[in-house]
Amino acid sequence: MQELFVPGIMLMILIGIAFVTGRLAEAAHERALRRDEQLLPNQHLSTEDHAPEDIVLRYSRMVTGKVVIGEDRFRNLLARLRIFVGGRLGAHEATITRAKREAMLRMRTDAKGASHITGIRMTTAQLGRGMVEMMVSGTALYTDKRPSGGFPSALPDDGINISHKNLLVEFTSASAAFLFICWGIYAASGFAVEWATRQISIEDEIAIWSDLEGDYIIERRSDDERSLPERYILDLINSIPKSALGPAAAYDFEVVIIPDETPNAAALPGGLILVHTGMLELVDTENELLSILGHEIGHYNGRDHLEGLGRQAVGVALSAMMFQADAVLTTWIAGWPKMLADLDYSRSQELDADKWGLDIVMAKYGHATDVATTFAKLAMMQEDESMLDYLGTHPHPMDRVRRLNKMVADRNLPLGEPIPLQTAFERYVDALEGQSTIYDEYEAPEGSE
Repeated sequence: MQELFVPGIMLMILIGIAFVTGRLAEAAHERALRRDEQLLPNQHLSTEDHAPEDIVLRYSRMVTGKVVIGEDRFRNLLARLRIFVGGRLGAHEATITRAKREAMLRMRTDAKGASHITGIRMTTAQLGRGMVEMMVSGTALYTDKRPSGGFPSALPDDGINISHKNLLVEFTSASAAFLFICWGIYAASGFAVEWATRQISIEDEIAIWSDLEGDYIIERRSDDERSLPERYILDLINSIPKSALGPAAAYDFEVVIIPDETPNAAALPGGLILVHTGMLELVDTENELLSILGHEIGHYNGRDHLEGLGRQAVGVALSAMMFQADAVLTTWIAGWPKMLADLDYSRSQELDADKWGLDIVMAKYGHATDVATTFAKLAMMQEDESMLDYLGTHPHPMDRVRRLNKMVADRNLPLGEPIPLQTAFERYVDALEGQSTIYDEYEAPEGSE
């Protein structure tokens, strides 16, 4: 959530600055145009190629006017939104009209002393994002008449074709339509992503992901390359009864500890589990730690890790198609439809994974002690800024505590004595030194769930 709101606020400030500065620049240009147009003598302007019959032509010559106008970022953004959702490009109309007036003004200045300008032609070129080049050419006629009459304005339509809709109103409506369309496409694509992930076997997943994270997936690290905590966590996972792992039993798991104070863990494709140091500092017992690890294993069973990547790819593709060169804007726009479509979806995945965590703890220890303790601690930390992202895509920790406790009560699961994490780790180190198996004494009692 914080990753969306903070850039979003900054983006709104930048858009506001672009709107204000753009309107000030337009107003200044409009005043300059009116001043200079009034200074020029009136000339007969015509798109006809022949000279009037009531004049005596002395000589003629070709005259031109060219201008390049940079469109402000607000109009440029509004135009791209309108291109995506459809409708009249009023944002571009005012810019092109000002460019026409400026180019005509320069051509008339070039035709100083001419009473008529005929054969007027206009050409527009798009030089780049937000830049418009307008070229006007015509034939200046120098006659026996002094410049008089004609059109006091360079615009034959007198502004009839210019949209006068308030830019802020148009921006709001176009933005709302854009987000609604993106949300619809993103939500609909979720069904396709879900179906596609079900078609990818674990073997194919590992093969694909090994190209991205080969150091961890295909070229397995040796114990010497892992830290002691990583070896401990990996051996703890491998000590879980295979029957309790579900489909995830087909993975050859790898664990990497990430130096991050945020209390979190993540399941990546291929069986790679990331554990933040903040999570290790939060848990006090091995039971708590295994509950979190079991939760991540539950994500593998639900194929949540692949669905999340697929949905994120759809969101980025939608925004990149619209805002290719705006990295910040692309990331921000991509996040909103994902958040709107995924909020309940992600939370339901988290709750399903919690059930797997409970089942795995029961299979390992034979009791359900501390399955909800970590979430209770997270609930106490909810005012911490580091928890904002966690709370954005996860159910509230207390909701998870109540749900897990209800499951324990409904299934009449036993409670037992938890194993302090420090004690478990010290025993693990002692076992490594003695080359013995540490987990024999922790096997679940026969007949336990």
